[in-house]
Amino acid sequence: MTYKNCCDWEKCTQCGICLMRCPVMKMTKEEAEAEIKNLLAGEATLRVSDECTLCYNCNQYCPVEGLKPYELIQQRMLEKRGKIPEFIKYFINGMPGPNMFTDVYAKLPRNEKDILKKWSTTPEKCDEIMFVGCMGKMTPRDIEHSRVLKDLPKFGPADVCCGELAFRLGSWQAYTDIVERAIERFKTLDIKRMVCYCGSCCYYFSNILPNIYGKKLPFQVTSMYEWMWEKVQNGELTLQKPINRKLAVYESCYVSELGPEFRKALLKLYESAGAELVTLEHHGDNNLSCGFISMARKDNFISSYFSMKNVEKKKFREAKETGVKALALNCPGCYMGFRFTHVFGKNNLYYMPEELLSAYGDTITTPISKSFNRIFTSMNRRMPRLLLNKKYETLPAVPMHGPISDDYEQFIDRN
Repeated sequence: MTYKNCCDWEKCTQCGICLMRCPVMKMTKEEAEAEIKNLLAGEATLRVSDECTLCYNCNQYCPVEGLKPYELIQQRMLEKRGKIPEFIKYFINGMPGPNMFTDVYAKLPRNEKDILKKWSTTPEKCDEIMFVGCMGKMTPRDIEHSRVLKDLPKFGPADVCCGELAFRLGSWQAYTDIVERAIERFKTLDIKRMVCYCGSCCYYFSNILPNIYGKKLPFQVTSMYEWMWEKVQNGELTLQKPINRKLAVYESCYVSELGPEFRKALLKLYESAGAELVTLEHHGDNNLSCGFISMARKDNFISSYFSMKNVEKKKFREAKETGVKALALNCPGCYMGFRFTHVFGKNNLYYMPEELLSAYGDTITTPISKSFNRIFTSMNRRMPRLLLNKKYETLPAVPMHGPISDDYEQFIDRN
């Protein structure tokens, strides 16, 4: 199976609407029809391969039920790139050998590594747990001792991932390996609902897994935002420290895929916390990508960086037009990408999970910005090797059981 095989493309009418409505490419009808024809045939495109920023919107625009233009474009883009660069492998959690995440986990103090080990243990039977994904595990102390999340047992083995970065940056094979490992670990859970700390985890487990990969988890999956909004509406969470800030809300690309209820919870929760929100021109089903995933189309790090920066400049320009310098981001990938290039936009960046948990009673001792300082340090140390641009025909296989590799655990346990 591949990305393309998730749909019956014989249903495609080649109308081109998905590309005509694209907020980035804005093609004419003739251009769009020609590009779709080439995408279906696996032939070179004139614009899509170089201009698409992989924002998911086209999936909402397609008038044929069940078709996913994004996944078709994803496959063709990765086919054009060919071999997988070494730096892409470094960004994917769950791969054998060191990666960006294991490098950061290795730098955590001993007490926080102990929390990660605790999260690797399956919680006892309960109605709900919180799944802590790759980015959340970079700041385990605040999540483990959260007042807001105190009733949710935490589960987040360091070697389990939703597979987003493998799916969007790497290959179908890598995603398959990583998600099968996650499915196997989830079989130990006896729960009714899994609350995802990260919106990306929620999207990949609740949408990509059943609708693209074809497997469904035996319990409900929801986001921390929707869970918190339920608690606010029920009076179980009360505001402790109002945000009292005017913010331009940057919605991640998967907001359109998760639907109106996710977006409503995201915005209502922020408003209930006292924030004054400004909506950017592009949002919801007409959103713009942060640019981070644009790295997938390039085969070396330098060109990938500038590809990402050029996409992000559009978003910074929109934020500037609102007159608001504070930008709220709900996705860790968006936050990470903007941290790379935010100097060009001169915006203040706020990470929604931390903001909201703090507003409703938590003390944030280790903001995510500190984790990114660790990321940058690790990347700088690895950069000489990454820039050698070693390439893989196929990424190393990830086993379903046992250690990911002989050396994987030492990156987590290193003193």
